Amino acid sequence: MNTSAINALRPEFDSYQNNEIQSTTIKLWNRMCRAYSPRYQHIKRALAEHLVEYFNRHLTTDQLLIDRLILPVSDDTLKTCLLHYDAIEQSRSGCSGFLSGYNLAESDFEAAIRQQYDGEPTGVNILFGIQGMGNGHLTRSRLIAKALADRGAKVQYLVSGRQKSELYDMEVFGDYLHRDGFTFIAKNGRINFFQTVMHNRFFGFIRDVWTLNVKDYDLIISDFEPVTAWAGYLGNKAVIGFGHQYSFDYDVPMLRRFSITGLAVKLFAPASETIGLHWVSFRHQPILPPVIDTTIRLCEDKKHLVVYLPFENQDNVASLLNRFSGYRFKIYGPRAPEVIGNTEFFQMSVNSFKESLQTSRGVICNCGFTLIAECIHIGLPVLTKPLKGQIEQLSNAYTLENRHLAEVFYCLTYENLQHFIENAQRKAANPYPDVAEAIAGWVVSDRNETVTELSEKLWQNQRDLARLSQRRGKTLSGLES
Repeated sequence: MNTSAINALRPEFDSYQNNEIQSTTIKLWNRMCRAYSPRYQHIKRALAEHLVEYFNRHLTTDQLLIDRLILPVSDDTLKTCLLHYDAIEQSRSGCSGFLSGYNLAESDFEAAIRQQYDGEPTGVNILFGIQGMGNGHLTRSRLIAKALADRGAKVQYLVSGRQKSELYDMEVFGDYLHRDGFTFIAKNGRINFFQTVMHNRFFGFIRDVWTLNVKDYDLIISDFEPVTAWAGYLGNKAVIGFGHQYSFDYDVPMLRRFSITGLAVKLFAPASETIGLHWVSFRHQPILPPVIDTTIRLCEDKKHLVVYLPFENQDNVASLLNRFSGYRFKIYGPRAPEVIGNTEFFQMSVNSFKESLQTSRGVICNCGFTLIAECIHIGLPVLTKPLKGQIEQLSNAYTLENRHLAEVFYCLTYENLQHFIENAQRKAANPYPDVAEAIAGWVVSDRNETVTELSEKLWQNQRDLARLSQRRGKTLSGLES
């Protein structure tokens, strides 16, 4: 992380005297509020990480004095305020009596910050490739795209692996490029290798790679997208590969690690630097937590289960679920909207799926990565079926079973679903930090942290969030009792 902007503020912090603490704190509070306008979004994380330390160093009591008002402030409270700058701005505008009155002119230190950061994030020209084969790639790439846009980064997006007409909610990617790329064909819950080979146009892929202009880009990011990855590799460009698949480059559970399928995964989208994502850390491997929407929360339980089994025969899924009378199922996938008995089909939509997930009591899905990460984050039980012949999903199933993160089944039968459907109950959340913001900040700061340092920081944040969630859970339990 680039800390020179924070260091520019050190002389002011270090010049504090006890008899000046009240007036200086007022200045700092107003400066903090003013800096948290959208113009300075790209440094708010850096400020949040350092201001608590300075407050604690210079305030001898756990109180913040503002114009004769005493407000109790703890580390958690202050961090929460800092991470919700909109709320701070609203509070500031509503407290003109003692906050807005101290709206001082920009200091030399703030001018140094503005001069350093104004225009800096646009200095790197990025090509960002997204694998459209699964919704998880698009889901996390949307989050990173928004975080990069907040920092003013200049990014050209390219999506492959799915027909352009089948893509949805793509506004965040602007005028994105589309290529055919590669895709896997699945039927009845199994990879069909013959159809996969016949469906993909290898000469067309080679043409797309050779004709993609990468010379004007300083950096290429590939969310397991092969066209941008291979074009960057052949063009001698820096390629950062990020995604769950890249975690298998490290010492994590993977079935048949040296199989032909495993080799194909490694060659699918080569990168000069990889960032793997996983649900848990593995003996300090340089892997990051999942990239998910950290704003999702459990809402009122509407007593339905979300079903996402797009690689299964949808008629078979509906017929099987209708045998469970008294239960409701919301099925997301390729089928047109329709109600069949106690099952309702939906086509994928970010907002619709998010609402259904937050109000459900459990999820039945294939053994992908992002959806299960969202369920772990908010505390939803998961029953998952790996796609046969897909080495990543089989390896995921192995990890989920061994870490007791989800229930796994391998054949779509009534017996394999019955126990989960009849007993699914929400459980304790295991929240993840905002990894999208961290990756975006890492990219625009010219990657001045190692992936190992970034990993250690984010997993520590995850442990802190987990402890906080446990304390809240115990408090709620005590109140209910």
